[in-house]
This record gives sequence, structure tokens and C-alpha cells, in this order.
Amino acid sequence: MQDSNPKNTKHQATEQDNFAAALRGEIPLSVGDILQRGWDITLRSLPIMLLGLVVLLLANWVISLVVAQIFPVDESNINMLHLSGQSIASSLLIAPFTAILYLIGLRNARDIKPSVNLFGEALAHAPKMVVIAAVLIVAMAIPTALLFLIFDASGTFFALFFLIAMYLQISFTLAVPLVLERNLPVMRAIMASVIILNKKMLPLLGLYLIMTIIIFISALPLLLGLLFTMPMWFNVIGVIYNRLIGVPSETNENSVTTVEEES
Repeated sequence: MQDSNPKNTKHQATEQDNFAAALRGEIPLSVGDILQRGWDITLRSLPIMLLGLVVLLLANWVISLVVAQIFPVDESNINMLHLSGQSIASSLLIAPFTAILYLIGLRNARDIKPSVNLFGEALAHAPKMVVIAAVLIVAMAIPTALLFLIFDASGTFFALFFLIAMYLQISFTLAVPLVLERNLPVMRAIMASVIILNKKMLPLLGLYLIMTIIIFISALPLLLGLLFTMPMWFNVIGVIYNRLIGVPSETNENSVTTVEEES
């Protein structure tokens, strides 16, 4: 399987193992290359990406119904504790289903034709996906609580909250792929993701900004554009992982040791 521009080797999959070099910040990251590659593989893999998206939306619907029964919220008298419970529980329970699209994106980025077997493979990592989501929630909750105590519900609080949330979301981007692709322990996957992506924060900020604009614009005409841009988002994450980290060629033990040495 090849991209829409097969003669341009720049937009082909990375075949070597760059994990150690990525930890040292030695792998370049081109926003244009990632966007082009992400779009190319989206066009050829759209059916299974849409199937994964349907599974995610159905799971989200069921989870929302269940969580609403456990943490009921009366619109006339909103219980903030129950509202927070709904948000946290939904985030934790949907994480394994989001991993399906992550794994499809990883396979697409490696030019490997994905199949429905990936759905079960991703769900087999459900406990680790829930733990990653929980760590991210805690990492966001602690500084948010401190900022609220200092600034209350002011403009400064919301501005700082947005910056912290954006930073953590970007820094955690590769945690799920590292668990799915290299089977790293959760905390080491998070550590590796933070180390690698902090060294590429500027291009990643630009990439996230561009993708946010693309997704926003695509949602305007009856949301139909999201049928392309939402799958593209997960493929872009797969390409980021493939470009920076590459293909595993060493044992998991060596990968774990490398993370510990770099940290």
C-alpha cells in the first residue's frame, strides 16, 4: 500500500527504530510532512477509521447513559459533585475505545493495512488506557485546584487553566501509542512521551493549532467534514509517533532502560 504520491519518499513510513534518538531530541519534526502524510493515509483508510469512529460514538452514548444513572444531574439544581463525577467517569471509561482509533492510526502510519482484529487488540489494553486517563486527570486537577485557590474564577485562572490543559494534552500524546506499540508500563510510557514531546513543543503547538482550525472549519458544513478530519486526527498522531519513534527493533526491556537513563 502506498501514498497518493508514491514517488516522494519523504512522505513514506519511517522504518528504523528512533526511540533512543527521540529521547535525546535528535529527530526532526516537520509540520508540513506530518499533515501531508496524515491526509494521504486518511484517504486510503477511511472505511475502517469510520468504523472505529462509529464504535467510539456508540460506546460514548452507552457510557453517558450509564454514568447519568450513577451521577444524576438535575438541570434546575446542578450538583457540581455529580457533574464532576460524570465527567471523570466518562473520561476513564471511554479511554479504551479511543485506543482503537489510536492503534488504527499507528498501523496506517506504518503502511500496514488495519483490520477489525485491531479492535480487540486495543481493548486488551483497557486497564492501561484507563490508568493513563486517570493520571492525566490527576495531573490536570492538582494545578487547577491550586490556581483556583489563588485566582478564584477570574480571567487569569481560565487563561492559565487553558495553557496547562493544552500543555498536558500535548505532552501525553504519545503515552497511549507507546503502550499499544511497545507495551511499555504506563508510567514509563508517560515519562517517555513527556521527555520526547517537550523537546518538540514548538512544532507540536503549531500542528495542534492547524489541526484545531481544520477540524473547526470542517464542522461548519453540516458536520460532514468531520468524517474526514476526525480520522485524520488519529492518523496524524500515528504519523507523529512513527516519525519520532519509528518501528520497534529492540526488546521491551531495552526500551524501558533507555527511558530510565534519559530521565
